[in-house]
Amino acid sequence: MSKKSKKERKAEREAARAAARKAERQRNIFTVIVLGIVVLLGGVLIWVSLDDEPQADELADLLEELELEDEDGPDEAPEAIEDDRPIACGGDLPPRAGEERGTFDEPEQVIDDGVDYEAVIETSCGTITIDLDAERAPEGVNAFVFLATQGFYDGLEIFRHALGLEVFQTGSGTDSADFQIGYTLPDELDAVEDDGYPPGTVAYANAGPGTSGSQFFFVYGDAFQQTVDDGGLQPIYTRFGLVTDGLDVLEEMAEIPVDGEEPAERIYMESVTILADGEPLPVAETAPADDPTPAPDPDDDDTEE
Repeated sequence: MSKKSKKERKAEREAARAAARKAERQRNIFTVIVLGIVVLLGGVLIWVSLDDEPQADELADLLEELELEDEDGPDEAPEAIEDDRPIACGGDLPPRAGEERGTFDEPEQVIDDGVDYEAVIETSCGTITIDLDAERAPEGVNAFVFLATQGFYDGLEIFRHALGLEVFQTGSGTDSADFQIGYTLPDELDAVEDDGYPPGTVAYANAGPGTSGSQFFFVYGDAFQQTVDDGGLQPIYTRFGLVTDGLDVLEEMAEIPVDGEEPAERIYMESVTILADGEPLPVAETAPADDPTPAPDPDDDDTEE
């Protein structure tokens, strides 16, 4: 065997011995750590057993020192985390997605006579512009503008696609049909009597006459009006706006498959901006969902059409 081979064998033996020494040091360190933890926990148990009424603050401090509490745990709403459906049209998750909203005793009076109001809704699939019909539905428009300027609608899902009616429903503070805003609106049906529910209609969902709240729906086809004409639905849904730009966005949403009436992809209203004579109205700071304005319990739970 050559001199070079002997050197290589010697180097290998030295490397093996070094690895063995390192492993032994690691085992010794691990043993010390385990013994330390056992002694520390033993001391905790002895302290707790001697103290008939241990102080919760002291226990919490000790747990914090042992890093057994995760102060940096996620604060996101469970719905926003656990829902594995993709966001529609390659959109982004809005900051308030999944956050439950508070309720209100009644909408404040926020619109003025003689002012032209529009709503610009940024969705996961694009922008929808609505001409708000304050002349024929003043209370409905006022309530919508009030909630929009409270930031109520920002980040809510378009949670229902009634394919047979060709409508999308949204405006629920819990992204489900059983949410109640805390007040009801009177029916305002002049626009319906004049024009019906053509594609582009924006109307309040309800559970019967006089039960409109925060939830509303977009009509994107002729099926809703046809159902009314055939007697399958009564014309009792307050129409408070008409889409002037973005009907193609609704049609793109309509291509998304549904599971029952739930879109297979999450569609969000990312933001709702109100324009008064072309100028955007400011959005108030939103109240936390766990401290809503007190509201009476409504008699009806269902807000679907």
